[in-house]
Amino acid sequence: MKQIKLLLAAWALALVACTQEADPKPYGYFRIDTPEPVHQIIVLDCPFEFQMNTAANWQPHKEFPCWGDIYYPSIKARLQLTYKSFSNSTERDVLLKEAQDLAFKHTVVADGIRERSFENLDKNVYGVAYQMLGNAASNTQFYLTDSTQHFIRGALYFYSPPNADSLRPVNQFMQEEIAHLIETFAWK
Repeated sequence: MKQIKLLLAAWALALVACTQEADPKPYGYFRIDTPEPVHQIIVLDCPFEFQMNTAANWQPHKEFPCWGDIYYPSIKARLQLTYKSFSNSTERDVLLKEAQDLAFKHTVVADGIRERSFENLDKNVYGVAYQMLGNAASNTQFYLTDSTQHFIRGALYFYSPPNADSLRPVNQFMQEEIAHLIETFAWK
């Protein structure tokens, strides 16, 4: 009899305890540790130089000289750099238009775009960086030129789905890395 009373009491307690709905757990993301910002000049057989993070690797393109990727293996980020030379203002204007068009293609999925101009008169480096807001496949692109014969374009990609919330710490780190690259960039 005692067992039946205990069983009925447990059953009644379970009924009363289960009347409140459970709250779902919020989504969480893995912590992403970014590399230390330690930089050194990368030596390339190209008409430019810049400082690169020691945690990244330079991966040259097989077919085109002075094209390559700066790959950050710990955060699976890739900054693709493409270099082109030009001989007149018409060719320069075509390269500038292509770079702008490629950046603005991402506005279809982005929440917005920020443009930032760069100018270093001492090093003869001029350019624009585009930061796409939201879940764009490439959230940062930029170009640099000397306006007379050299042009380089960069585009940042992550090897993961474009989720601005989960990639926020890595995006902030890469924004600083790109700014450092631009600030240390010089034509030879």
